[in-house]
Amino acid sequence: MTDNVDRLGKRMVELNNALQDKKTNPDFGFEGIKSIETIVKFEVYLNDSEEGVEDGVYVYMNDKGELLNAEYFVKEDGDVTIITFTDEQLELVLELFGDFFNVNVE
Repeated sequence: MTDNVDRLGKRMVELNNALQDKKTNPDFGFEGIKSIETIVKFEVYLNDSEEGVEDGVYVYMNDKGELLNAEYFVKEDGDVTIITFTDEQLELVLELFGDFFNVNVE
């Protein structure tokens, strides 16, 4: 985990430097981007069982309309907790919501 925090710190320095370059040269093209993927995040709110607490599922879909992942979330007093599903839970959620998010992506 510490390595990832350090990695984030290094990336933030790179991004800050790129922003400064962009401010001095509006035509600056940031070369640090390997690729860009389109991911759509749906927030599915489940029935509230407690006042002031919202929970639900984040469902992620790619630009081909394929469900990629899902996570459970709880929002309470301005804080958000995200819990990663186990493989078995993820399979259940993606199967449950698969038809619900059937979209035509052009």
